[in-house]
Amino acid sequence: MTTPGSGPRGQLASQLDALRRRHVGVLALTGLAILLVVSVELLALALFVDWWLELPWAVRLGSLIAQAALATYVLLTMVIAPLIRQPNEDELALMVERARPEFRSRLIAAVQLGRSGAAAPNTSQGLVDALVQETEAMAGATDFRRVVPNDRLRMFGVMAFVVLFMITAGLVAGRETCGVLLRRWMLSSEPVPRKTRIVVPEGDRLVGIGDNVRLEAFVQGIVPRHGKVEVKYRSRRAQDFSLEQNRDSRIQFGRTLENVQDGFTYQFTLGDGVSQVFNVQAVPRPTVASMECVQEFPAYTGLKSVTRSLGDLSLLAGSTLVLKVSATKELRFAEARLVGVESNVALRLDAANRRALSGQFQVAAKGLTGFQVLMIDRDGMESRDSAVYRVDVLPDKLPVVRVTYPDRKEELLTPQAAMLIAFEATDDFQIAKVRLKYKVASEGGGIESAVELDLENARAAKLKRRYEWKISDVLPGLPEGSVVEYWLEAEDNNNVTGPGLGISDRQLIKVVSEAEKRADLLNRASDYLGSISDVVNDQEKLNRNLGVIIRAKAELR
Repeated sequence: MTTPGSGPRGQLASQLDALRRRHVGVLALTGLAILLVVSVELLALALFVDWWLELPWAVRLGSLIAQAALATYVLLTMVIAPLIRQPNEDELALMVERARPEFRSRLIAAVQLGRSGAAAPNTSQGLVDALVQETEAMAGATDFRRVVPNDRLRMFGVMAFVVLFMITAGLVAGRETCGVLLRRWMLSSEPVPRKTRIVVPEGDRLVGIGDNVRLEAFVQGIVPRHGKVEVKYRSRRAQDFSLEQNRDSRIQFGRTLENVQDGFTYQFTLGDGVSQVFNVQAVPRPTVASMECVQEFPAYTGLKSVTRSLGDLSLLAGSTLVLKVSATKELRFAEARLVGVESNVALRLDAANRRALSGQFQVAAKGLTGFQVLMIDRDGMESRDSAVYRVDVLPDKLPVVRVTYPDRKEELLTPQAAMLIAFEATDDFQIAKVRLKYKVASEGGGIESAVELDLENARAAKLKRRYEWKISDVLPGLPEGSVVEYWLEAEDNNNVTGPGLGISDRQLIKVVSEAEKRADLLNRASDYLGSISDVVNDQEKLNRNLGVIIRAKAELR
């Protein structure tokens, strides 16, 4: 019971507050159910259409924006708006009176007149209090919350439950397919899942003009027996090629396009699977436009640098070949591959002109047969089938040394005597050293020793020298009968691939007594005298023959 002049408070106010909460709750829950039903159905429709038609990325983006806009509109108008704009007491009272006609405007009157200061100045306060009390008595037996209909809430709630159940069951049953479709709905670039799923290991690629291009695809799921690849060239010309199935791997299909001259797009069709469209760009490979070769001889030769043509690369071992190359395209990297020695030499790129490169390499004494220039342009395209420039390596010839005196292979010498040795040494560039090598013959082979000969600082390609070898100084106390083997070694000035070493024939010295030496000298003198006698006899015989010829000619006259 309210006190006079207190207005609509107590039970009546509590009932109106309960009605407001019920009304707002039903509207908000109905809006959420509608939002769920609309969103899920639009999502299912979008996934189905994408699976059916394989929508392009731009169409999927437009669909996603439209769905998000519609869901936002439903959320704002059917969920958030009822929570923000709740009905006041007058609207609630009218709502009750429309549902309960027995109040006959008493409820709205009691609400309005029950407010403090709402009655007119001449209105009896007692009549107002009586109206309020009567209205409260009638409202006490009525549950205002029942006037809020919840038919729409039940209908959309059931629909939301059914939709959620169906979408959940569908996701569980086809989780792989639905997962891909959901990711595509979120603008993924994955292909639409099919019974036959196509995997292309090499999609977009860059190839060289004139190359053979192998288009390959692998399948998952149901493996078809055949398929095709559709190729569309930049000239708008389209062509279908049948695919070849790998006999060893049935899931692998491919087709080779030979001598590609232009870029194109391609798309595989295998079973019910269709791959995305891939792009092949055909560009010219980098090649050598021109090349200049300069041979720098080793310093020991004393020769000046010379320019070599690519067809005449006969190079002295140890030389340095300097390359200056001009390429047909701007490069990112270049190197020279040395054929035969299996090594690479990086070439420097000109910062101002990425088509100009330079470098050098040393000509190895063995193994090198040629070189190639390998390049990678700024697009990552490699040069291919580069020309091999032949290199003929000319070795530095070994020095030649020979003993010119004594001319006999074995000389007899007394222990205290000295022997004169004369020699000639030649080289294609310069003789640096000459050594006299010797050893005393023995069962173990003997120990080799050497005497460095004084060349009087001569640095020439040809030398003639004499040397008086005092054996007693280097081999004192040699007993008679000993045999000394000796030879000469000549060394050139090659400090790059050498030095080269030339060796003379080996000769012998036999240590004998003075009597044996005198006997040897007498024998040699006898040989000389015998040779002179033979020459005299031959001369006399020639004179007699000449006289006979002259007399014969005179008689003929």
